[in-house]
Amino acid sequence: MEKKSLNKNNFKRNKHVGIIHYTAPPSETGGVEIAIAAQTEFLSNRGYHVHLIYGTGGGFDRENIIEHSIPLLSPKSQKILEIQRDILKKEEETEEFLDVKNQIKQQLKPVLENLDTCIVHNIPSMPFNFAATAAINELTEELDIKFIYWIHDIAILREEWKDKIGRFPLTCLLHRNRNITYVTVSHFRASQLEQLSNSHLFGKIHVIPNGVHVEDYLKIDKITLDLMRRLDISFTDLVMLIPVRVTPRKNIELALYVADELKRLIGDRVVKVLITGPPDHQAITMGMKYMEYLEHIIKRRGLEDNVIFCHDIISHDRVRRGEKIIKWSIGDAYAISDIVFIPSIEEGFGLPVIEAGAARKMIFCSRIPPFQELIREGIDGFMFDLHESPYNIAYRIYKEVVADVVDSNFNNVMKRFSWETILSRRLLPLL
Repeated sequence: MEKKSLNKNNFKRNKHVGIIHYTAPPSETGGVEIAIAAQTEFLSNRGYHVHLIYGTGGGFDRENIIEHSIPLLSPKSQKILEIQRDILKKEEETEEFLDVKNQIKQQLKPVLENLDTCIVHNIPSMPFNFAATAAINELTEELDIKFIYWIHDIAILREEWKDKIGRFPLTCLLHRNRNITYVTVSHFRASQLEQLSNSHLFGKIHVIPNGVHVEDYLKIDKITLDLMRRLDISFTDLVMLIPVRVTPRKNIELALYVADELKRLIGDRVVKVLITGPPDHQAITMGMKYMEYLEHIIKRRGLEDNVIFCHDIISHDRVRRGEKIIKWSIGDAYAISDIVFIPSIEEGFGLPVIEAGAARKMIFCSRIPPFQELIREGIDGFMFDLHESPYNIAYRIYKEVVADVVDSNFNNVMKRFSWETILSRRLLPLL
């Protein structure tokens, strides 16, 4: 499938830029997709022809954006799922793997050979579709265009993959050659790359953080108030927002323990915990699915009336069906919250920290390198150690809940983390 919408007015020279990911906005949403949407809109507004290439998703209807759907890029493709299982077990290239890799190359090559630059998000560093990773790696050797490998996450640094380092198919990850420029979303991710063997082959690693459209986080209107009614939230409640996907590395159980302690500290004021991200249905912890594990804690601690999983009604942007609102935006969720709580064990960047600053909300987050990096960049936040007791964390929230650091956060986000500032200063020079 290919949808074309080209601008006929060529002011200066219209460059062609490709952006590749497993999935694409606006119909697919997640941290990486949000960054892709910002890049796509920014570059198309600047007159670049943006070729959005993906396995599932898409749906832009704008000038200068050309969409290319290649289903074999999707990790959810049945064929890809079978190949992934097979090669991870055998640790060698199979006929099926080579066949699909070549199919992906054949579909990508006619698109890529007409580009000036191709940005590839996360496929170079993540283990979800090795055939796609290998195909793109080979095209970086064969085509005379610039590739930007944009790294949000790095699989080989995670515990579950460490025993497979140096063996196929993980050898497909983090390919290096003269046509590839590496970009990471944080200095922490860059330092991780620099610690790998033969790191000099990466060349100069550029750091371009994620950003926000500040105006998305400054709204409270009738629709936002409708969300409060839908979630049974009042202005007197203490609302703790956890804007993350439900997966073990997000450490949501700590938030539940903290909420339980806050209930006792705050007394008559009702504590509400909003968890906006969808569950990872494959995630297992303590011998059970992660979502079931969290539900067990909620029941055991009597938090049924306090914790709300709202991924089914929260999207990145508001979604309407005719005149009816069927999904509220993440900006609405920030607007109705008092504090943002992010207890992650591991992150690549930490977008909720700057989203909270844009929304003028107080931030409490775990003391991990990406969050420390953002705090050093001028975002005021309260950090806690992951081994700290839930009571101590709750008491700090209770003590600081009246402190006002949010205006300085807002000003720093405006100066440092608006998409317009980031992409103008850091992406355009790479193109």
